[in-house]
Amino acid sequence: MFKKAIIALATIAALGVTSMSSAHAINMGQSRNLKVSRQATVPIAFSLYCLKHINECKPSKQSQVAYTAKVRNLLASVNNSVNRSIRPVRESRDVWTLNPTFGDCDDYAVTKRSRLIRAGIPSGALRIAVVRTPAGEGHAVLLVKTSAGEFALDNLRKSIVKRSQTGYRYVSVASANPMRWGG
Repeated sequence: MFKKAIIALATIAALGVTSMSSAHAINMGQSRNLKVSRQATVPIAFSLYCLKHINECKPSKQSQVAYTAKVRNLLASVNNSVNRSIRPVRESRDVWTLNPTFGDCDDYAVTKRSRLIRAGIPSGALRIAVVRTPAGEGHAVLLVKTSAGEFALDNLRKSIVKRSQTGYRYVSVASANPMRWGG
């Protein structure tokens, strides 16, 4: 445990932390965020997730994917499969977990991202977004940047919609490099 804490602190220092804040919540639990550059935040829980799953957090040179019928079907299949495989629960601690039995929105997002990477979608086209729902609740979704625009894979929806059709206010979004987020 001590070794993980040291690694986490080293990672935070390496990211160039300028200040700490609790700018937003992921689902119902508060999440501290790291300010790493102008208007960019990386959730601490995501940084810790990346320490455990280094291969899941590697940047990719390809920042979008061609939107074809095959890609559309893959996105829908993964969205539906993950939405059915994880039972929703409000977590008391903000821990991002890959392939859990029970989880909250960030667990759905990282699981969908992982499955799409394994199916051949470039990781740079897959961006986790921290949003506010119309009710003002913190939430996380997976965005897929395609030649036809960005599509949101969301555990609160059965269908995939364009980012602009979600009704969410986007607080921060990962870039093609998942360790760099923008507002």
